[in-house]
Amino acid sequence: MAAETGVPLPVLAKTEVDERLSSWLTRTAAIYLVSPDALVAHIGLRTKRIHDLDLDPHADDIARLVAATGVSVARLSQMTFRDAPETLRGFIDVESREICPACVGEARPRAAPRLREWTHPFAFWCAKHGGRLKSADIDGVGVLSDEASARRGARYWRALAMGADETTPTTAAVMNLLLAPCRSPSPAAPWELAGASSWIRAELQKEPVRTYPRLALSCVVPEYDRAVAVCDRRLPREFQALASARAVERRAVAIGLGRTIAFPVEAAVCILQRCDDFGRRRIEDELAAWPAHLRAAIDRARRRVRSGGASTPWRRAVVDRAPRPTPRSGCNDEFDDVARLLVAEHEASLRHLPVEERLDRLQALAQAELEGLRLRVDRGRRGPAGAHDREDV
Repeated sequence: MAAETGVPLPVLAKTEVDERLSSWLTRTAAIYLVSPDALVAHIGLRTKRIHDLDLDPHADDIARLVAATGVSVARLSQMTFRDAPETLRGFIDVESREICPACVGEARPRAAPRLREWTHPFAFWCAKHGGRLKSADIDGVGVLSDEASARRGARYWRALAMGADETTPTTAAVMNLLLAPCRSPSPAAPWELAGASSWIRAELQKEPVRTYPRLALSCVVPEYDRAVAVCDRRLPREFQALASARAVERRAVAIGLGRTIAFPVEAAVCILQRCDDFGRRRIEDELAAWPAHLRAAIDRARRRVRSGGASTPWRRAVVDRAPRPTPRSGCNDEFDDVARLLVAEHEASLRHLPVEERLDRLQALAQAELEGLRLRVDRGRRGPAGAHDREDV
């Protein structure tokens, strides 16, 4: 290998699109059968940890890399986060070890590249292959199966990180709401320890009266309670610290974002219904940052709930009180009634939005209704051949 004399290394790994600088140097070190740290020391870089080159490499280190590799400053900078928005830099986890199994398969027997995008807490899928990223800590991720909400929430989260948080309510406000306590901390109930590991149970025996936060996220994403035992949750107090959270908790937050931004009134009412006095003050403080028209819609929805009206959580079929179109009828008038009811039910949430955002919201509503319709059709098909439930689907 070349020492720090400025002579380029004779062989370099081929750079991939969006690859991190540390990943490229690691794969180059593998060609010479040395460790990444040995390569860094040989080139004479000031940094002690190779991952630090991704976030903010020193100008002297860039100059030495140019001399040792023959790669331009501009190309090396593209492999780092030097020019990333400040909001995005706050979310980056340079220690992230998530990978795409398909990318690993393509690279074998050589080491697979690690992309810059995979350091983002909202990057759950490989942009090249579309599959889920994998990591060593994937416990509970399979329970969080609402892919549509996860993708919608990841899109809003990315916009926030890039400095383009233009949702209503803002993504930052929704994250603050989801991570706020809706009830006072309390000890774990026996049924909440079902998914706890043996070492967690041993720790609980040492401190049986320990209390745990009760966050609004569990109201919007109830499957999070099944994915992670209450005594094993590691969600931070501030959403800016989510970069270092586990995959299961980052995905739960993304699903919560997708559901709450699609159905803000329903999500807020769902959270408020589960609050105690301690949590209600915190939740109402967070909702105070929401637009006035949404707060008014939330108040109206809460009054309907108190007066005996049915609550409208985001996953409920919105047309429960309307004539339901069936696969046998095919009546276009009934489908028109459903569409009009969807708009009327969420008028306060849609009125202020641009056309594109309004269509996106209506698409989410329609998807929730189709899920409910599919369940009803499946129930009608059960039983002996030719038999149907009397319940109107």
